Amino acid sequence: MDRGKGQPFPREAQEIKTKERVRRGKNWPIVLIKIVMVPLLLFLSLIVGLMIGYGVVGHEPASEVFDLGTYKHMWDLLFAGT
Repeated sequence: MDRGKGQPFPREAQEIKTKERVRRGKNWPIVLIKIVMVPLLLFLSLIVGLMIGYGVVGHEPASEVFDLGTYKHMWDLLFAGT
C-alpha cells in the first residue's frame, strides 16, 4: 500500500473522470435554458414592477406604462433645469 496521503485509489480516480465526462455532455440543455430564462424573467419582472408602481402606487392607468410619451415627460421633468 504505497499510496500517498490524501490520494485516491486508481479505481476511484477513474470513476470520477467518467462521471465528469457524462455530466458535461448532458448539461448543455440546462445551461441553455438558464441563459434564456434569466433575462426573460428579469424583463417580465421589470414590466410587472412598472405596472404595479405606476398603476397601484401612482393611481394612474397601468396601460400608460407602455406609452413612450410617459417616459418623455419624466425625462423632461428630471432634466428641466439643466
